[in-house]
Amino acid sequence: MARSSKLEVAAINIRIAEDRDRDYVSLINALAHLRQGIRVYGDTYLAISFFDVDSRIGVFSKYTEIDIDGDWFDLEDFDSATPDKLEEINIPENLRPNHAAFYFQLDSDLHVVAFSTYASSKGLSARSVGQYFNEALSHSNIQERFGVVESDIVKNYDEVDRILALPHLKELQICISRPNSDDIGESLADIIERRLREQNADVYEESLRARGRNDITPSERTQNLAKVAAENGNVRAKALINGILTTQNTDEQPLIERDTYKAEERREMSVFQELAHRIFAHIAEARAALR
Repeated sequence: MARSSKLEVAAINIRIAEDRDRDYVSLINALAHLRQGIRVYGDTYLAISFFDVDSRIGVFSKYTEIDIDGDWFDLEDFDSATPDKLEEINIPENLRPNHAAFYFQLDSDLHVVAFSTYASSKGLSARSVGQYFNEALSHSNIQERFGVVESDIVKNYDEVDRILALPHLKELQICISRPNSDDIGESLADIIERRLREQNADVYEESLRARGRNDITPSERTQNLAKVAAENGNVRAKALINGILTTQNTDEQPLIERDTYKAEERREMSVFQELAHRIFAHIAEARAALR
């Protein structure tokens, strides 16, 4: 019997400022044309190696940077490699090991990029993709054309609801980077924009703390702000669980769509597109509920 393959897809929300041309296809295309790898963890780098402006589908390439001039270990002698063996090393300067490719797709209306986090038995963490965009979007060529562009991994909306529904919620912190007003409706946008403007800030924070034996009961407004933070920031909380004060954090809970398939029956690309469209629909539905 053929073994099933697994595919997982997450998403990142990208926001060009309202006073700039919100051409997200051109933005991703410009990132691809940088032809620059970004260090995302240890010696692991990530780059956009392909992007098709018509289909809006591209490829993230993950690879390893190695220090060829560093010390090497000889498995045969089980000791440091000798100078004469080091002279045998001949790796072309343009090659990098441990390459893995992951599909991504842009929905320009939602300004969201859906991307594979697990495919072909290889993984790409949502945190690494977040780190890539955080660094790449700050490139001078990008900021000169598109201004300051912000990005946040889309968190699991159900996880936000679970945190807010904890029976013994003692502390709650909602952190929101400047969202697009057309995503969340005018009323919430006005609240956030007014607070940011009044204090000349870029990040909106709201904290609640219960004293003594009291527990926090989030209002509808707080619940809505937390849902905005699912796409534009994060939600942190502390709650008594089995008598222990436990920290909860949406940063560790990205929104994920997953499926298994048999390679002889379905192509990886078609499965990816199905999951990407599913995640886009989930995000669109969540935003509609806030308007």
